[in-house]
Amino acid sequence: MIIPGLLGIPVAFFYMLSTNYWIIVIGYVVQGALLGGGAGAQVPSYMNERFPTEVRATAAAFCYHIGTILGGLVPPVVTYFALTYDLGFSIPMLIGCLIGGGSWCLALYLGPETKGKEMVPDLVLA
Repeated sequence: MIIPGLLGIPVAFFYMLSTNYWIIVIGYVVQGALLGGGAGAQVPSYMNERFPTEVRATAAAFCYHIGTILGGLVPPVVTYFALTYDLGFSIPMLIGCLIGGGSWCLALYLGPETKGKEMVPDLVLA
């Protein structure tokens, strides 16, 4: 999951700093496949492995929806920087992509590896 995140970062530079329409279109599709469909599509299943089995569904849903809520703040923030500092939308979006892609890769790298581990609950009720 780190590989699509790492590949999505240079793609952002490739198309967000371009003035060619077709490079922008193709770059947008490629980055969507890498960071949107490649990395982001695995977020719900990835988060399930990060929590103890007793709270797995609740904790994953909480984190997923907090991320969605905070993600809703991105368009106003990008618009603020684009208009206030007369940057246009490309540079603030590029910075957002770098922060998002870097955060994704860092979180995956620092997270625990659960492959091959038996996931057992700490609290057994039955």
